[in-house]
Amino acid sequence: MNIELNTIGTASHDLLDTQVILNRSRGSSPLSVEFLYRNDIQDDCLQLPPLSWYDAQQLQQFTTELASVKGVDTCQKELPDAGIRLTGSVKKGILSGTSGRTIRVETLSKANRNFVPFSINGSQHEIQAYARKLYNRLWEAFCRG
Repeated sequence: MNIELNTIGTASHDLLDTQVILNRSRGSSPLSVEFLYRNDIQDDCLQLPPLSWYDAQQLQQFTTELASVKGVDTCQKELPDAGIRLTGSVKKGILSGTSGRTIRVETLSKANRNFVPFSINGSQHEIQAYARKLYNRLWEAFCRG
């Protein structure tokens, strides 16, 4: 996969992996989703606020739907329990004719926990592969739970 992770005011970073960690002690929001990326100096991690199983499934479903969209489009989904807004966009490359995908993840204004907004960028094929990886990580966490 050649997916990029961007935060405000920084250069693009290579997204290395996505981890889903089950925290049984958290009650209604037992999942942590972490994005491992490589910056210029070292590997680093960006973490979403705790997610419920429902929110995590919505995140994965949103990613899958964005990967399968044909043509130029924008879509949005809010996960109010987690305080997250997902905005997806599809842009057609003028020279290459390929469709790039962007998933923007930001804090809702009423969220209890703020985080640095970021975006995940890749081609249609790369976002499809990322959606499968996220699904597999969620399934692994569910089976271990």
